[in-house]
Amino acid sequence: MTPHKIAYNFTATLSLLSTNQGGRKKPVFNHYRPSFSFGSKQHYSGEIIFPHSDELQPGHSTTAKVKLLPSRHINEHLKPGGMFKIFEGEKVVGMGFINTIDDERYIEA
Repeated sequence: MTPHKIAYNFTATLSLLSTNQGGRKKPVFNHYRPSFSFGSKQHYSGEIIFPHSDELQPGHSTTAKVKLLPSRHINEHLKPGGMFKIFEGEKVVGMGFINTIDDERYIEA
């Protein structure tokens, strides 16, 4: 079996779209669980943790921790400076930029 590197925890600068831009009407709270897309049609499930507050209002930005569910294909998309979109279903509600990769692991495949 060959080990595959998977990176799935990172710190990012997140921005929620304002309500006028088609974003949410209400804030998101700590441990928010949207899906993420990194420039492909593939969506990845994850969780956002706000270390400095309990919520993020539409139209605002913050630095947050993102934890993605492991995937052997995620590593090709995660690079510092990389951009991603935040989805609720098929609706884009925000975007972000990866600041640092915080955790890289290997799985046997």
